[in-house]
Amino acid sequence: MTTDIQEWERQLQRELAEIRSNSQQLAAAIEVVRGRSEARGVLVEVDAGGDITDLQIAPGAMRSPGSQLAAVLRDCHRKARVDAKAKVKHLVNKADPRIRDQLQHLGSREQKTPDEQGGPRSEAEIQAADDAYFERMNQQGWRT
Repeated sequence: MTTDIQEWERQLQRELAEIRSNSQQLAAAIEVVRGRSEARGVLVEVDAGGDITDLQIAPGAMRSPGSQLAAVLRDCHRKARVDAKAKVKHLVNKADPRIRDQLQHLGSREQKTPDEQGGPRSEAEIQAADDAYFERMNQQGWRT
């Protein structure tokens, strides 16, 4: 009986080490994910969390009316976030099933964003999301 318990404990330790290693590999892969979107002289790149990591605005785009440039920036930001989310989803789908199942369970408990619901967002919703993002970045500090 003692040997069975000891063998079970060794097997459990091996599985835990494997899960730990697989989760570290998944975390490292997700850390380098970037979503990108480019339109009308604006390029937005975001990390897996949707935070902007690169923003480029061509000189010609600066000649656009402010409201038009703002709309392009918001649209590029939204599309870059969708791109990053799809890349993360692809990585998770290929992950160790023990990790994937837990991540999917956690994700199903979170409230879905309008991007995930597939419905169009109103201008006010887009503006509110952008305001929340910039407020969070101003409070937490911008990273380069």
